[in-house]
Amino acid sequence: MADFIVPISSKINVKKIDWLDERGPAVQEQGPEDSTFRTILDGIVNNVETTQAQTKLDSYNLSIGNMDDMHTMLINATKAELALQTMVELRNKLLDAYTEVMRTNL
Repeated sequence: MADFIVPISSKINVKKIDWLDERGPAVQEQGPEDSTFRTILDGIVNNVETTQAQTKLDSYNLSIGNMDDMHTMLINATKAELALQTMVELRNKLLDAYTEVMRTNL
């Protein structure tokens, strides 16, 4: 049985993680790399949205006959699938870590 990925119809609301910026200036002053947790998470979510939008556009162009090379569409679909799997695995790891922290006795 083949696995199908149902594309997300609306953009993920990243505003719900604004509380990460409320910890103070120490979190925001990371240097030129700006590799805060929120920046990394935003990049992953944006990557998923971008790759899924490209896949939708490719499938639309193929359906109306504007695309000649099907291999590009398949490569973009695989990129979108891998980006989504990475985001889901990151979410699972974060939930596991949160659960472990909540189980610790103080």
